[in-house]
Amino acid sequence: MRDTSDPMNYTTTSFALELFMSTTSKLLSLSLLALLTACGGVRPYAALAIEDDAEQVSNVVVTDPDLYEVIRVGRAGVERVAGSDQIKVMVPIRNISGDTLQVRVQTSFLNLQKQPIGDETNQQVQILSPGMTVTHTVMSRTSAARDWTMRITPNN
Repeated sequence: MRDTSDPMNYTTTSFALELFMSTTSKLLSLSLLALLTACGGVRPYAALAIEDDAEQVSNVVVTDPDLYEVIRVGRAGVERVAGSDQIKVMVPIRNISGDTLQVRVQTSFLNLQKQPIGDETNQQVQILSPGMTVTHTVMSRTSAARDWTMRITPNN
């Protein structure tokens, strides 16, 4: 049990504990920041657009920094399927490198709050020759989908 009858003793102990916790917290934050910086920043990366004047496509993300440099995406086409009210998404994906690339593409369908609804495609492999563009097309399983996110990862 602590002796609180001497206010100086209690205050000194409390101050030392607060100083230790503050210093520990700052060191932990700096260590975490250094680790994130060493790992190449925040992933995934919003895909870069095929057109120079277009903005980044936030619905499409690239999970690998090397792939991010050589993959570009076009304007997505999104439509509701008549009768079923499912979402159909079509995204042009281009390889701007001089090498053939194999990528895996997976799409998650989301609700209005951008939360997953359990409607995801399997990871589909696309083989892209140098300069080649393929239009990756997917469809939600249900009419509950209101938004979507597409992830492009290396196939290795």
